[in-house]
Amino acid sequence: MNNDLNLDSRTLDKGRIRRIHESRPFGHRIECLTGALWITQDGDSRDIVLGPGDSFSFDRAGDALISALDDSRFLLLEACAPQVAH
Repeated sequence: MNNDLNLDSRTLDKGRIRRIHESRPFGHRIECLTGALWITQDGDSRDIVLGPGDSFSFDRAGDALISALDDSRFLLLEACAPQVAH
């Protein structure tokens, strides 16, 4: 694992919630490093649960909640827009 990425990781204690706002679709990608995270997006009926090594790209604009099911560490990265085939 790249140690530089560990320096930019964020922690979320079990039971805590962090809200993020996506002003555009495909804005961020989350990678779970340790623990377990539950992600829900505004207007999305899916439950997304991430464990260590799992990732998810937010795929709609609006608010999203990241809930820690266990003490967790994660990266929140800028996502690239999908490429259009030529």
